[in-house]
Amino acid sequence: MLAKVAKFLTLLVLFIANTVAAKYLVEKPDFLTPCILNDPGFNGCLTANFQTFFRQWKDGIPGNNAVGSFDPLYIKRVKFSQDNNRAIAINADLKEVYVAGAGQAVVKESSYKNYVAKALILIPKLRFNFDYKVKGHVVALNLNGHGPGYFEAENALIYLELAVKPRTTAEGVFAEVQSVKVAFREIKQFRIKLENLFGGNKDLEDTAHTLFNENWRDFYEVLRPAVEQTVEGVLLDRFKKTFNFVPATYLIKDFH
Repeated sequence: MLAKVAKFLTLLVLFIANTVAAKYLVEKPDFLTPCILNDPGFNGCLTANFQTFFRQWKDGIPGNNAVGSFDPLYIKRVKFSQDNNRAIAINADLKEVYVAGAGQAVVKESSYKNYVAKALILIPKLRFNFDYKVKGHVVALNLNGHGPGYFEAENALIYLELAVKPRTTAEGVFAEVQSVKVAFREIKQFRIKLENLFGGNKDLEDTAHTLFNENWRDFYEVLRPAVEQTVEGVLLDRFKKTFNFVPATYLIKDFH
């Protein structure tokens, strides 16, 4: 009986110890370099940290299941609504959206000043898979359908901005993320595919997709504002959880 009690207490102590340890990332990963703010190479150092961040932690951060993955990035819902008097008027509801491609991101440059971090990121291919419902029109073609779909953007250049404030605890110094801004600066190509757009009428679907993809810049501009706003909200949640778990001093040595 005493042996069973001792075993139980040992397991309980280990569980509590692991729970406490899981409050933050105790050991700095080798792939992160603590950058020094006034060092001439600071921006390059920070850029390298952001780069490895997207590559090494694209599936999430070991030890913290709450953060979730960055690739694919899950978005519960995206809604679009346009004035029906416009040449392209899309009123759409996208659900169960999975955004793939962030794991291949190339961080072109980054900077940090006055508690604001900025980065310019190139993603070779960004793909959004989703279930959709849509009504509206593209020029003279009326749209009314629902089903699975996707759109892809090639060579997407994205501006990312994080505003933070320091938070000091017994475990270390952390960056509390206050806001996130996302702007799609440019893309080189855009494709969209919506299955069952006309109840299975293949000829109409082919005509619609030809029209979409020939006028992809106009179509992309219709979608861009809602996508940016929604991605900002999701990344705000992800980055809050990330930097509540990862001490800021693992990235910036003299963060305070």
